[in-house]
Amino acid sequence: MILQLISKHVVEPWNKRFLEKINKHLVDPYNKRFFDPFYKRFFSVTKDTWKYYAMFQPTSEKILRNSGHPIWGPLVRRLYRLEGENYATQGHILPLNKSLDRSDRISKSMITPADLVKKAVKESSYRIILDRCLCRDGFECKDYPRDLGCLMLGQACKRMVETGIARSITVEEALGFVDKASELGLVCILGWAEFEAVAKGISEEEHTNYFEICFCCPCCCLGLRNYKHMHKSEHMQNIFRTIGWRAQGSDACISCGKCVGICPMECISLDGDGISVGTGCVGCGICSVNCPEDAIVMKELVPIKDDLLDYFWGVRPNIT
Repeated sequence: MILQLISKHVVEPWNKRFLEKINKHLVDPYNKRFFDPFYKRFFSVTKDTWKYYAMFQPTSEKILRNSGHPIWGPLVRRLYRLEGENYATQGHILPLNKSLDRSDRISKSMITPADLVKKAVKESSYRIILDRCLCRDGFECKDYPRDLGCLMLGQACKRMVETGIARSITVEEALGFVDKASELGLVCILGWAEFEAVAKGISEEEHTNYFEICFCCPCCCLGLRNYKHMHKSEHMQNIFRTIGWRAQGSDACISCGKCVGICPMECISLDGDGISVGTGCVGCGICSVNCPEDAIVMKELVPIKDDLLDYFWGVRPNIT
C-alpha cells in the first residue's frame, strides 16, 4: 500500500515532468531539424517500400497501445507526432452507415456526415485513392477489401502518385468510393497527421495542403484497434473524437450481445432487455452496422457543421 502511494504521488509525477522536459528540449527540436527531413528523403513510403511498412503495422500497434500510459505515453505521442509544440494531429470519426436515415436528429438540416464528405470531394482541386490499405495489408484482412485505400484530397497528394502508391481520380470516382465504403459498413475517419506527411514524403511547405479520408475496418485499423487504450489520456481523447454522434439501442433489441463484443471502445453492455452505451462511445457506428435486428441507431448529440473543414482545429487543410 505504501509503495503504491509513493509510486502514484512521487515517482509517476517526477517521471512525467522529466520526460516532458526531454521531449520539449530534445525530441521535438531533433525531429523538426534532423529526423523529419532525413526520413522524408530516404525512407518515405513508396511502391517498393510499401510491404515493409505493412509488415511494421503490428509492431506499431504495440507501441501505440502505450500512448495513453501515464509515464511512457508522452514519449510515444511525441514519436508519432501526436503531441508537441505546433503539432495539430487529429482524427474525426464520422459514421457513414445507413442507420443515420432513421436517427434522432437535432440539426435543422438533414445533411449527413456522408454528405459532408461528398461536399469536400466536389470542392477539392485534386483527389487520389491509395492503391491499397496499409492497415488491412499489415494485418492481412480477411473481411474487407485490401485494395480499398484511403481517399485523399489536396494538391500535396500528387506526391503519393509520384511515388507509385496512389492514383489520381475524378470527382465521380471519389464519390463512388464513399458510397462503397458506406455499403461495406466501414468507418470514416477524417484525419490530418504530422507523421503521415513525414512518412509519405510531403514537404514542409506542402504539408497543410491535404487531408485524408480513411475507410476503416474494426479488425485492422490502428486507430479503432487502439482507441480504448489511447483514450486513457485526456490529450488523446481531445485529438481523436466523434463529430457528435452516439449509438443508442431501440425497443427492437433482443439482447443478443453481438454489439458488446464488436465495440472497439468496449463501452456497450447488456442491460435487462436492451443495451447500455457508455460515455466512451466515439460514434463510429460499427455496432449499428453489425446489429442483426437493426436495433441500434445513431443519435446526434450536437448539430452537424456546414463544412467538413470546420471540424479541424490548429490547422485548416487547403484542398482547393
